[in-house]
Amino acid sequence: MILARKKVVLFIVEGFSEKESLELLLSELFGNNSQVIFEVAQGDITSDKHSSQNNIKSKITELIKSSGRKFKPADYKEVIHLVDMDAAFVSEDSIHSDTLNNVFSYRNDGIYAPDIQSVKDRNKRKQALLKLLSQTSKVYNSVPYRVFYFSCNLEHVLHNEIEVEDYAKVQYAENFQDLYIDDLEGFIDFICNSDFSVKLDYANSWNFIQENNNSIKRFTNFNIVLKDYSLKR
Repeated sequence: MILARKKVVLFIVEGFSEKESLELLLSELFGNNSQVIFEVAQGDITSDKHSSQNNIKSKITELIKSSGRKFKPADYKEVIHLVDMDAAFVSEDSIHSDTLNNVFSYRNDGIYAPDIQSVKDRNKRKQALLKLLSQTSKVYNSVPYRVFYFSCNLEHVLHNEIEVEDYAKVQYAENFQDLYIDDLEGFIDFICNSDFSVKLDYANSWNFIQENNNSIKRFTNFNIVLKDYSLKR
């Protein structure tokens, strides 16, 4: 008897902290029915100055085809794109000038930066791309696609820390993996039933994060993924 090859669930993530935090947990959780693969984009393509509504889907397709993988579109069950919201939808009066410290930072009341206009430009670009992607259902010809958010970023949701230095992100990620690798039900409960879990359907979860400065508050719609896949175990 020849066993059917497992279809691939490809997670596109911004950095290695997402991969370290989630890859092993999701492989354990979905592995009976799917092959889980993580692709690290080495940054946020929705904030990239070279990304536009005209090329963002082709950029995602290139990420899917990267690393020498030889999968065909039919080999994929789904591409799941995980993004940081980065307070992209905050009101313009929540973008504050901070020329004293001369650094870009997120705080509970908004974004602080030495150049307000550059933040407005980035937010406008990211808003347009996220609106497009949240309404995109197929990439790479026919591969199912969905995009999910961590707001303001991954560490904000998983650790309630809105800003974490790069050197500390690895330790945070390892600690999270260690905490839940033998407690997958606890992992599901944490993501799906916490105060930060947006308990709406996919389309409305995206409407929600665009409202009322929610994109700088601690929210995620990643619970939708866990419920979808954990129910199929």
